[in-house]
Amino acid sequence: MELTQETVNDLLDRLGPRNGYMYLSGDVDPQELTDLLSDRYGVPRTLVLDGFTDPTVDESKGSGLLVPFEDRAVRIRAWAYGDQ
Repeated sequence: MELTQETVNDLLDRLGPRNGYMYLSGDVDPQELTDLLSDRYGVPRTLVLDGFTDPTVDESKGSGLLVPFEDRAVRIRAWAYGDQ
């Protein structure tokens, strides 16, 4: 899959306003996707790195994103979107 801002728009549209997740195909380069999202939304916040959760993560700073992973997350980055 060639990643462009247009394909990123399509991916984000598929997420919609509801809570949920999606699996990307294996041919998506995670770093390329991260770079495109960073161009759009700025630097992501690292919530988990090398299996350790940032101790400042709380309900207002992304803790809800960690719930599905329990203690199995290795690296999670997230971007703020408005007040979300």
